[in-house]
Amino acid sequence: MPGERLLLDAIASTALLRGPRAADEFLQKTELWRPEQLLPHQLKRLQHVLHHAVDAVPFYRERAAAYAGFLQAEPSLDSWHSVPWLSRADVLDQREALRAGRFPPEQQVEREANSSGSTGRHVSVLVSRASSRVIDAIAERDHRWHERDTALSAAAIRAVPRGTKLAGGGKRAWGRGGGRLSVLEVHTPVREQLDWLLEREPAYIATYASNARALLQAAKARGIRWSALRELGTFGEVVDDSLRQLAQAVWGVPLVDAYSCVELGYLALQCPKHPHYHVQSENVLLEVVKPDGGSALPGETGRVVVSTLHNYAMPLLRYDLGDYAVVGQPCDCGRGLPVLERVVGRVRNLMRLRTDEGDDVLWPRYASNVLGKYFAVRQFRLTQVAYEDFVLALVSDPLGAEKEANLRRMVLQQLERNVPHPLNLEIRYVSEIPRGAGGKFEDFVCDFREE
Repeated sequence: MPGERLLLDAIASTALLRGPRAADEFLQKTELWRPEQLLPHQLKRLQHVLHHAVDAVPFYRERAAAYAGFLQAEPSLDSWHSVPWLSRADVLDQREALRAGRFPPEQQVEREANSSGSTGRHVSVLVSRASSRVIDAIAERDHRWHERDTALSAAAIRAVPRGTKLAGGGKRAWGRGGGRLSVLEVHTPVREQLDWLLEREPAYIATYASNARALLQAAKARGIRWSALRELGTFGEVVDDSLRQLAQAVWGVPLVDAYSCVELGYLALQCPKHPHYHVQSENVLLEVVKPDGGSALPGETGRVVVSTLHNYAMPLLRYDLGDYAVVGQPCDCGRGLPVLERVVGRVRNLMRLRTDEGDDVLWPRYASNVLGKYFAVRQFRLTQVAYEDFVLALVSDPLGAEKEANLRRMVLQQLERNVPHPLNLEIRYVSEIPRGAGGKFEDFVCDFREE
């Protein structure tokens, strides 16, 4: 039906003219659709975005021939797969060329989003008013799904970029209920973070997963909890079951994660009934792509490739985010939005492996989930510095020869499970392991290149 083709335009227009709450009324309907029902609307919208990009964005205009197959026919997934990927290097190096020279009035630039990523190199993306309002509507959906009372207080502990509204101080509210939002820079020492939280006793806390773990461990040691707390929210890093269990054991609250990126906003929200995620298909088209280029099936892992449906100011199309995710089975919660079973990490968190067949990669296992349980280690990071060589940095008092030998054996046994040769492990004691410029923390990093 021709009218149905305007669905995503209607969501964006409603978010702009009537606000995120009104747009969420649309989302309450579309979240019940099956993926194949929503896909034609996504593809039609992407065709419109790409037409605009070829016309008004130098980067795409110079490569117009590569997009002809998708633009010149009825849009389909097959023709969409012919569109080349956009790399993070492209966004870094072609920043000016990716900006639209003109766009509709509702697509005027509202803000600039900056992400340092794992490497500290800043990706800077212009975000339009329409895209920003749709992201706000997705936030309303998140509150609705998890039945948050937005009249209550909330606290966010995160990186606070200079010059942003977050850095400006003053009174803030979150959600339509007008509850007070307090924000603290994540580089604040954890003991001070806990004291700050105790002064405010928020109903909701949101922070990076690694910082949430540090807070929970410190709170357990000090016996700190308060009855007003309803939920611990996380973002920006990989969450595992042990962290969810820790949140329940220490503070008696559920942990609710969100998968997002600075460049495109919300990508997937945690299901209200399960720990897996529902893709936010009204905001992005999210693909999980296997090494052979095919689409990953349930249970399979692939690279996350995302495309904006609403940002005409600086459209990122088939953007290789650098993440890996596992596709999930359809959910029994009643929502038809596609499922990600879990997000498993970034490219730079893959261990490099040399085999008889050539270079390979795998997800490292090194007992990271139990190191703090069996040893008096406050923080740690494993870095691969060569194919066979690893350095484990520990924030800890010296363990002593026997315990250090046990720790070394435990780590190497896990690392070598899928490696056909012995590995070398150096242990270093350090005073701290700093977060990246964007506030994130990685407990495994591959930090070498083959000569």
